[in-house]
Amino acid sequence: MNKVIEAVIVFFAICLILLGAIFIIASGVQNSVIGAVLVLVAVVMFTIVYRLEKVQASKPTLVSQTFNVKMEGSGQQNQKQMQCKSCGAPLGDKDLTVIQGGIMAKCPYCGATYAIEEAPKW
Repeated sequence: MNKVIEAVIVFFAICLILLGAIFIIASGVQNSVIGAVLVLVAVVMFTIVYRLEKVQASKPTLVSQTFNVKMEGSGQQNQKQMQCKSCGAPLGDKDLTVIQGGIMAKCPYCGATYAIEEAPKW
């Protein structure tokens, strides 16, 4: 409803500006004064619409969304056997060490030492 009123005010303001321009272009002091008053009224109308928009924009808007998530699967995780990058031998928990926040692996078979990088889960 507010938008309709603002649109009507803007329409009349534009009409007043055009009418005021016609009066200003027409010769005579009295016509120029009437034209200036019409343009001034139009400017006031535009200011009112601008203030209404500014007040409306400053109010917070509540956005609510509803969505459904379909959960599938058993919820159980399977443990993967870690393997050495060099020789492919299986690595156990005793072969892993945490150094400065990173996980280092040392192969008990070939002696290779490297940092384990976790792959992204997506």
